[in-house]
Amino acid sequence: MQNYFMFNYKKKSMRKLFSVLVFICLLTACSSDDDPISYGNPSVELSTEETEEFTYGESREFPITLKEVAYTSFELPNGWEASIKDSKLTVTAPEKGKTGMSSNGTIEITATGLNETTVTASIKVKAFYLITFEDVDAKYLAGPTAYGDNLYTNYTGSTPELYKGYHDVSSDLFFNTTTQGYGFASGGIAISQWNNKTKADYMNQCSVFYGDDNQKNGGNNGSATFAVSYATSYGASGAYMYFQTEGAEYEIDHAYITNNTYAVLSMTNGDGFGKKFSYEDKDWFKLTIQGVNTAGTITGEVEFYLADFRTQDAAGILTEWKRVDLTPLGKVHRLNFNMTSSDGEGMWINTPLISAWTTLPLHIKKRSTVYSIA
Repeated sequence: MQNYFMFNYKKKSMRKLFSVLVFICLLTACSSDDDPISYGNPSVELSTEETEEFTYGESREFPITLKEVAYTSFELPNGWEASIKDSKLTVTAPEKGKTGMSSNGTIEITATGLNETTVTASIKVKAFYLITFEDVDAKYLAGPTAYGDNLYTNYTGSTPELYKGYHDVSSDLFFNTTTQGYGFASGGIAISQWNNKTKADYMNQCSVFYGDDNQKNGGNNGSATFAVSYATSYGASGAYMYFQTEGAEYEIDHAYITNNTYAVLSMTNGDGFGKKFSYEDKDWFKLTIQGVNTAGTITGEVEFYLADFRTQDAAGILTEWKRVDLTPLGKVHRLNFNMTSSDGEGMWINTPLISAWTTLPLHIKKRSTVYSIA
């Protein structure tokens, strides 16, 4: 009986010992330096435009995919914020007016993998104060008809008021108009919501040729409000805008520009003054935007064709909003608007010298503060 129990005791002990040895061997195999756990290289997939544009204080989300990533870190322009959560990259632009902030720069994302290697991704960003004219008080709008009766000195109505120019307080930018003599016809910049696309004469000079006819959605991206400039061809026009603060010089990033209805229909069909534009005659209609600094020196010029028939593959008459880069002008105190056409001689131009534009983005640097106006 003793041997029996002794045998059974040893048998159980041997089983336990065998189990312990197997368990220890498994642990040893898992932690062997000769056979480590293998991790793949980290990767980051981020879909953005070449440069993403923000208004001040705006937050936006972008889809981002991280694979084999342990953690991420950021290198940010001053004042910008970024975070990643639930496969989304959230970027927040700085608040307008804060000192030491950067209106543009590059956000660098560094992803460290489980295998301790790193991979980087980046996104270029710009922040602007955006002038869209959507918040302009109704008393400043061209009216009460698409002619813009209140743009002329003989106007006696009260709704809207007699227009004497518009001051955007936040940017300190003043949009000038001629307030004597022939008024708007001598050059100026008016604020409008008219988009009658069928009336083909000067009584419709404040309409833009865009959007649904007479539905007040003629602005860029279907917005309601835009600016209309009545320029000249000889550089003495009242169509200009400037910063009211003495000595202020800022960089204007871009503007969206298109034709007004009077000009489009004149070039399309011809009228009692202007000819019908054609590829045979190689016609053209051009807007020139001139930058001027506080010393009165011209900083540069940007030319933009509102109609181009100079070659057979040219675009013809512009009937949509186009983005025009104004950064070649550098820092400016004032912008002048002049227009020229193939249909004219010397200072006398037969094409209606009217265009429309909206959404002006500016980079504004003053002392240690950086602003942007769009």
